Amino acid sequence: PAELPKIPTLDLAAHYQTSRRAGGDYYDFFPLSRGRWGILIADVSGHGTPSAVVMAVTHCIAHLHCSENHSPGELLNFLNHHLATRYTSGSGHFVTAFYGIYDPATRKLTFASAGHNPPRLRHCGRWEVDALDQANYLPMGFVADLEYREAEVTLQIGDRLVLYTDGITEAANSHSELFGVARLDMVVADCRDDAASALHKLLN
Repeated sequence: PAELPKIPTLDLAAHYQTSRRAGGDYYDFFPLSRGRWGILIADVSGHGTPSAVVMAVTHCIAHLHCSENHSPGELLNFLNHHLATRYTSGSGHFVTAFYGIYDPATRKLTFASAGHNPPRLRHCGRWEVDALDQANYLPMGFVADLEYREAEVTLQIGDRLVLYTDGITEAANSHSELFGVARLDMVVADCRDDAASALHKLLN
């Protein structure tokens, strides 16, 4: 998105940086009825122009189907069916994705995942980090007819939710050591930071 939406009860920050000139990562927001918001993050296998093309297709399909009446699982079902039957079959590409619908009135997030990196939920009141992996299933683009299940979580005031792709956790230093999930959790652990400050620390 050109700019982040204003979502009540959330403080948002985001960063997008390709590994090359064209990238296969994607995130988006969908305004829904009753003040709810759809939040989508996805990642196409591989790098470069072919991955960027598949992601552009995924973006178009998502905007065609994302509406008031479709749950997170139903959206992933739709995306997967069209990718597998029309675009990724025989190409070697697949797409991981996490889609959640957030209700600011209840702070409830209902979500489904197609093999994507489980978002990290930092409970600042309890100093714990959970992985939102309760509804994980196969990536999209392999098998046309899949049924993605759903789960839900209620966020508490002060909680921090980190949605990311493997560009963060698989970033390597000069010794080929990966950044990893443990460092990701450590960097976002300071609950005194707002979203922008936490993101700045993570990128540093």
